[in-house]
Amino acid sequence: MNITLKQIEAFLAVARTLSFSQAAAAVHLSQPALSANIHRLEQTLGARLFDRDTRTVSLSVVGREFVEVASGITSQVACGLDRMQDVVSGSHGQLTIAVAPSVAAGVLPNVLVRYKAAYPDIQLKIHDVLTTVGIEMVRAGSADIALLPEQPDAADLEQLVLFKDPLVVLCATDHPLASRRNLDWSDIIPHDLIVRGQHSSVRQLLDAQFLLYGQILQPAFEVNHVGTALGLISAGLGIGIVPASLLSTVNMDGMHCGYFRAESTTYWTLCASTPKARSPSPTVEPFIHLFLAYLKSSSGSEQHQLDVK
Repeated sequence: MNITLKQIEAFLAVARTLSFSQAAAAVHLSQPALSANIHRLEQTLGARLFDRDTRTVSLSVVGREFVEVASGITSQVACGLDRMQDVVSGSHGQLTIAVAPSVAAGVLPNVLVRYKAAYPDIQLKIHDVLTTVGIEMVRAGSADIALLPEQPDAADLEQLVLFKDPLVVLCATDHPLASRRNLDWSDIIPHDLIVRGQHSSVRQLLDAQFLLYGQILQPAFEVNHVGTALGLISAGLGIGIVPASLLSTVNMDGMHCGYFRAESTTYWTLCASTPKARSPSPTVEPFIHLFLAYLKSSSGSEQHQLDVK
């Protein structure tokens, strides 16, 4: 059965006005075009919808029944279009985020509180994963956006820099480095280092820094979880290098945070990554805008002077 919305609109206009001329004006059709739409509708239904003579128009028995059906159809269409507007505007739907564990524990929770308040109808899914996993999730479409370190060899991704996070040094309060005001990388190399696995983006930055000094990083301990690293650091078993934004979630009892000199500071760059070849979910852009707004509002305070883009 092939019934168009234009035919239903024409029928309801005539049913409401009981005048073909008034109905034609209401739906912006010529009277012959309106009559043609009603005729095709009647042919499809196999029954007359109006009883009419030269002076009057009235609904037939079938027409009276069809008013309710047609009104329901237009109501459902209107509701459906309203829902689609919500989807297109990014205020309804789903947002799946692949995110580096340090960001998931540091910056992201404060952003999500504000995002959920602004967009309560969005279903959020968070996957705290290593960089390689998160990038593949975005490429495969199982994540809408990845909040991960900048990837140098990812021409297929749109990478928007959100901020550059300075690396800082964590050590026990009685460690020799705790008395140093400013640090250089040459100060770090002689000490036992506690690091994450080789797939960690921070570990890759550390490997690169050691190579600049002609050294190969040989960690005292290599662990999988940040909590394990912090426990070893606070026990005095080595030092750690972490993004500054992680400090907001760390219990610093027994630990000291040291900062590099300006000329020695190395940055861990966080990007919002989406595939270039696929249209992003409408929920992505509002999330990025809110993320950037949060970073700008908190820059220089709780975010430890992030270099916000």
